[in-house]
Amino acid sequence: MRILIVDDTRANLLLLSAMVEKMGYAATQADSGEQALELFAQGEPDMVLMDVFMPGMDGYETVQKIRRIATKWMPIIFVTAAGREDDLVRSIEAGGDDYLPKPLNYKVLQAKINVLFERLRLSRKLEEQNRLLLDYHGRNEEERQTAQEFMNRLLALDKINDPQVHFHLRAAEIFSGDLIAVARTPANHLYAMLADSTGHGLTAALAVMPTLQLFHTMAAKGYSIGAIAAEVNCKVQEYLPSNRFVAAVLVALDEENCRVSVWNGGCPPVALFCSGEAGVRQFDSRHLPMGVLKADEFDDEVEHCHYGEQGCQLLLCSDGAVDIADAASMADGMGRLLQAAQAVDAPAARLSAMVGMLEARLAGKPAFDDIALILIDCPQESETVPIPAQPVHSGAESLGAIAAQEQDEHQAKTEWQFALTLTAPQLRQIDAVPLLLNLVNQIELEGRELSRKLFLILSELFNNALDHGLLRLDSALKHDPQGMERYFEERAARLKRLAEGEINIRLQKISTTLGPCLIVVISDTGKGFDYLATLQVAAMETGMRRHGRGIMLVQSLSGDLQYSNNGAQAQVCIPLHDTGLCAPPGSDGGCKIARASVAECASAGGGA
Repeated sequence: MRILIVDDTRANLLLLSAMVEKMGYAATQADSGEQALELFAQGEPDMVLMDVFMPGMDGYETVQKIRRIATKWMPIIFVTAAGREDDLVRSIEAGGDDYLPKPLNYKVLQAKINVLFERLRLSRKLEEQNRLLLDYHGRNEEERQTAQEFMNRLLALDKINDPQVHFHLRAAEIFSGDLIAVARTPANHLYAMLADSTGHGLTAALAVMPTLQLFHTMAAKGYSIGAIAAEVNCKVQEYLPSNRFVAAVLVALDEENCRVSVWNGGCPPVALFCSGEAGVRQFDSRHLPMGVLKADEFDDEVEHCHYGEQGCQLLLCSDGAVDIADAASMADGMGRLLQAAQAVDAPAARLSAMVGMLEARLAGKPAFDDIALILIDCPQESETVPIPAQPVHSGAESLGAIAAQEQDEHQAKTEWQFALTLTAPQLRQIDAVPLLLNLVNQIELEGRELSRKLFLILSELFNNALDHGLLRLDSALKHDPQGMERYFEERAARLKRLAEGEINIRLQKISTTLGPCLIVVISDTGKGFDYLATLQVAAMETGMRRHGRGIMLVQSLSGDLQYSNNGAQAQVCIPLHDTGLCAPPGSDGGCKIARASVAECASAGGGA
């Protein structure tokens, strides 16, 4: 510690310096106020012993100037022969911390210096702690902003611009443990996920992050929501501690068939608002949250619902919203949410009505849990417009026929091919179509439209082989709204019981004189199905018929569909660029392979 001693008397300077140095401190001497300021400017001491009465600038004025230029606090003791009460008051007002009368007592001086130095030590320690605290807050704020920006980019809530999706997300803290994700599949089905991690805040937000990228990746490849749920469960169990889990609900909306599919694991019921007598249908949680069960114990079974000819809305909510609506029970909380939604006439106002009710319940207080609401518009069923179709057995001008002929004559070149056989155990477990599409995309396909076309073709042919060839399901069930649900229930039951049977898949890219094409062959070991009758019914009937569309869609996308072996094998030839055999989209002729009338198509087994 360095002490600046200021006194105009030489003897006093020497005496004070000797005392200070005996105490173990370093002494610096100044014989005037002006010199004291010069020495102070060269280096601030840790304490000042100031004489009051000096010629020129006295001690009071010197201390006032020292206090103005000092960068930090230091103790100042006035040392003077004056002992009046007014002098003591003036010393304190000038900026002094203590007062010592002359003649000085060594022990009293030592005690005062030690006490003031202890105050100084504590003051500097507090300053250092404040500095460290400010640094910590600065780093913490920078990290918080970085983390928030990172999570905002991952969540990409500002990019959820699907006109059928409306949502509200409110975090209890800076970060939300509730997550909302929306995606479209290659078949243009709308997928939505609401995930709710244990707790709230940054820890909960980090815990729910592994679900996001997996959801978008698998949705983009066309995996079912059941397969997505199973894979996300594995990731959650892999990354999170055993005391952490994620409640989640996944929904799929198939607008073409007016079908809603739901997987609910630990979330409040999903509500389907329907107009008319249908009222509200709820999909309760039938599964445990993600991360609780191991992969071999996980249940990926999905509920299906055909919502019919009426426009509907689908509501997904987190438990935070239900608890705020009414903490008494989940049933009461859901009841209040549904009551608020149904209190308005316009479906577009339902979300605002529910949010308004929750804000009123909070009454300006912060939410004790994250709140998430998703409202999805389910368009009403419209009358089916028949898809122009080509004959199932293609004519001599078809690309498939040309490719087959050139292969026989060794004029076509095979660029790559692979075959896959799936037996009953794999068929019960594997989502085969996205697996195949992902493989082909890595090898060959470029462009979203071609990838989507191949996905639709593979999906329809594979599902026909499985549903009709091996499971022996009757598509006519789909024509009845209740039958649609029975169809999927029966499909799931038969698939679980499937003990034998195979589906063989072959994909081959060849180069022909008309350009490259992709040949897809899918066959099953079942008894086949009456594809001719299916197409004839689809060709002659319009309206709300929900079966027969798939084959017609495959024909319209490829222009070259061939069935053989009583429907147990289907082959499609897909041009990888314009071969001249297919008219551009929007033209009146469709494919040039065979422009036949409805009657001619029907007689040949084709559709209208």
